[in-house]
Amino acid sequence: MATAKTRPLITSATLDLGIDRKDTEAFQSQIARQVRELVLSGRLKPGVKLPSSRALSEQLGVARATVVDAYEQLLGEGYLETRLGSGTAVAAELPEALLSTGKGKSAPAMPAQRQKREPARPFRAGLVDWEHFPHDDWGRILGRYWRNPPITLLEHNDPFGWMPLRKAIAAHLFDWRGIACEAEQVIMTAGGSDAFDLVRRAVFNPGEQLWLEDPGYPTARRVFSLAGIKVEAVAIDNEGLMVSEASQRFPKARGAFVTPARQYPTGVTMPLTRRLELLAWAKQANAIIIEDDYDSEYRYVGRPLPALMSLDRDARVIYSGTFSKVFSPIIRLGFIVVPKRLIEVFRHERTTFGAPPSLLVQPALAQFMEDGQFAVHIRRMRRLYSARRDCLIKALSPGEPSLFKLDAPPSGLMLLLRFPQKTDDEALHRALLDEGIETLSLSEHYAGKKQEKGLLLSFAGFHEEDLEKAAARLLDVLRSRAAAARG
Repeated sequence: MATAKTRPLITSATLDLGIDRKDTEAFQSQIARQVRELVLSGRLKPGVKLPSSRALSEQLGVARATVVDAYEQLLGEGYLETRLGSGTAVAAELPEALLSTGKGKSAPAMPAQRQKREPARPFRAGLVDWEHFPHDDWGRILGRYWRNPPITLLEHNDPFGWMPLRKAIAAHLFDWRGIACEAEQVIMTAGGSDAFDLVRRAVFNPGEQLWLEDPGYPTARRVFSLAGIKVEAVAIDNEGLMVSEASQRFPKARGAFVTPARQYPTGVTMPLTRRLELLAWAKQANAIIIEDDYDSEYRYVGRPLPALMSLDRDARVIYSGTFSKVFSPIIRLGFIVVPKRLIEVFRHERTTFGAPPSLLVQPALAQFMEDGQFAVHIRRMRRLYSARRDCLIKALSPGEPSLFKLDAPPSGLMLLLRFPQKTDDEALHRALLDEGIETLSLSEHYAGKKQEKGLLLSFAGFHEEDLEKAAARLLDVLRSRAAAARG
């Protein structure tokens, strides 16, 4: 029984939080603050399980997403932790406990050290943050499946991949990208190149034309150019691929490859009017659109935009995605979503000629997605990458307007520095390498004649202090070259 000097401990069943709807503090912050105070006061003990986001949202009369965001904030701060099959609980070791061992207490055991490697040089493309990857949770799920694999896994023979994973992907695409598809339409691939090659073999014939954005994705250009496919470079403007120009120049094209959510490499977003124009062309021309959507989950302003495929009413769009940016490039997994009318065509192609991707991680990834940990991971990384993006933008802000123009699209993992047309961005790329800075030149992404100049800077895999130092060195190089050019 509680006394005047002892307040009762709180359990999941007795967690009493409130929302002050007159307070200017956001609901998410109110929830996070109250839970944090209960933890720090000792009333919520380590290991105590919190109510599910659904239960707490109903209790407080707020949106479930509000509770999810509050929990994720506390997860990021270290006050909460998630455990497979156990939901969300108070962390076993609190952030304040890491600052001091306290009188008479032994120091907490240090976590196992990750394997060290030589640090990558900013702003190398293709990197993700590894320090915040859920190594332990992922390892437990992966080990559980392969220590005692189900017989259905050992006897698996579906060339399209593990059905539970395909179901999980279909659910994810509906929630995040507005695509209403069935699991049967989802085909697992070994990444982008495998996806493009499969689409090329299943859909196109030698001699047929395919539109591809210019500047565009070099890997797609290379893969689709095989076996006699004529890849035609189509200019982009501030709304993406110029459909009217393409239809005049290449009226007999049988397909188009586009990156509408965030055009690669410029970051331009294709608006609704241009999307509808592209879909109308595909219907009239009896053509196929390949929508590549490799990192659309990382949108820092508002929710991710609905996919082009979500607008498709005539089964003209094939959607291509990958787990390389949103989860890990190591697992080498991607997927495509095909119209129902093409399922058997793709099945024949995959069965006859293609090698389906390994099953090694597919069951674990399916479980990770079904448990909700995948969505939590994306939201956590989106916050981290947003902070790194803001840091790099601020670090580059002292640059004179005469030196470059900074393009910072509200999504993706890169910034684009645009330079005057007379700039040799390839030479600038090489000069920066000598300073320990890696970039990609905009010129190398062009296939046609019009070549704007620029550098692509990736920020995802680097700490903020490293981004600041690299940005300062980059600005020094630019100023030195500009001074030398003046005389």
